[in-house]
Amino acid sequence: MSGVKIGIGFGQWKHGLPAPDLLCEFAEASEAVGLDSLWLSDHIVTRNPTLDITCLFAMIAGCTRHLKMGPSVLTLPARHPVHVAKTYATLDYLSGGRMIMAVGSGSDLRDLAASGVPSEERGKRLDEGITILRRLWTESHVTHRGQFYQFDDVTIEPKPRKGALDIWIGGKSDAILKRVVRLGDGWFPALTSPEEFKRDMAKLMAFGDQAGRPINPRESGVLLLTHIDEDRDAAWRIVAPALRGLPMPPEDIAARSVVGPAAECVEKLKRFVEAGCVKFVLRPACPPDQVMAQIELYGKAILPHFN
Repeated sequence: MSGVKIGIGFGQWKHGLPAPDLLCEFAEASEAVGLDSLWLSDHIVTRNPTLDITCLFAMIAGCTRHLKMGPSVLTLPARHPVHVAKTYATLDYLSGGRMIMAVGSGSDLRDLAASGVPSEERGKRLDEGITILRRLWTESHVTHRGQFYQFDDVTIEPKPRKGALDIWIGGKSDAILKRVVRLGDGWFPALTSPEEFKRDMAKLMAFGDQAGRPINPRESGVLLLTHIDEDRDAAWRIVAPALRGLPMPPEDIAARSVVGPAAECVEKLKRFVEAGCVKFVLRPACPPDQVMAQIELYGKAILPHFN
């Protein structure tokens, strides 16, 4: 299966935070086995240890050469878009043009509350913020007078190397799909099944046709909790802590994850490809001391089936 791209993702460290040198080793190993990209889950207020992802991206940029990077996804309404534009333009410069932007309205309302943002404003703030990012990444002397943000004569240098960073939008609701049509370069859902992806992609393309903005179905990807182990029951025992707090029963999570023997994981990914998905982010749902082995398995047991 050609044209399929597979990356790796890291989220809240429910099994404990890896040492800094180990985080670099994860990134270096991901690049070495041929993974396409690395994605970091963005949180401000957390129940588990987590790191500011912009600091971590800067470290990863220094220890890799080809791996693309992006947030999965950045809670844009919790931050001022001028600051975000400057930070990610800088990261793009430091990484040699390897940054991708993915944004969402915020699934954890505590992040918004801690930032002084009313939750009912998050959708409109997201829309306005995306517009600001694009302008600051492509224009100079930008003046903006919006509902939430106002500023005069702002120029950001250096700008991203290839113009505005691609902006992917996370989520699955109809409102989010319509936002992708209006403002996005790509669509980035998580916790979805092949059948749901196919259904929602059909919706997305229909919304695009209605708005006169055709959607490229290849500009979409899914994030999937993952653990490869030939002992299926053992794999799910490892994954169990990562499932706590997710808003669905275990059987529904299983349909939206890639867990178990390598052959079964490959078949699950192929079902997504048949549904029209060609970009994947696999998130290892295991303790830090098992992540390296998982990365090696991605390279040996997963990637050869899709290159």
